[in-house]
Amino acid sequence: MEKLLHDTREIDSVWVATNSEEGYWKVGLGGVTKIEIYGENGQMAIVNWCAIYQGEKITSRFDMAGMGVTYK
Repeated sequence: MEKLLHDTREIDSVWVATNSEEGYWKVGLGGVTKIEIYGENGQMAIVNWCAIYQGEKITSRFDMAGMGVTYK
């Protein structure tokens, strides 16, 4: 999981790999301008989180458990 934090490739899309009402975010669709992965402290280790941007504002964020990533 830590390798995801150090990957410098630009993210094109992320999706939920399980059942979800909203499950797909892609740069250029629905006003999404950028997708970034970052780490937050968990109980025992750093947890990968994803931020969805519209312009300079984060409009959604969630942990990356069960998520898929597509790079540009």
